Amino acid sequence: MADPKSRHPKNAPGRWFVDGSCISCDTCTDISPEIFGRDEERLAYVRELRPDEEKLFRFALESCPVEAIGEE
Repeated sequence: MADPKSRHPKNAPGRWFVDGSCISCDTCTDISPEIFGRDEERLAYVRELRPDEEKLFRFALESCPVEAIGEE
């Protein structure tokens, strides 16, 4: 389960986040590049909170192999 205390510093403000356990696997960015971005080290973060794409967010959250995606 993603740890909100370990949020990536580039996460957009809001309840959705990626934490420090990201392994740069591309799953979330493949599912929704509109919601998820990559930093210089290829670690994922939430680029934009897009409530109209909550289903895609949840699919990415459930698909993350290390459970680095979370919601507060």
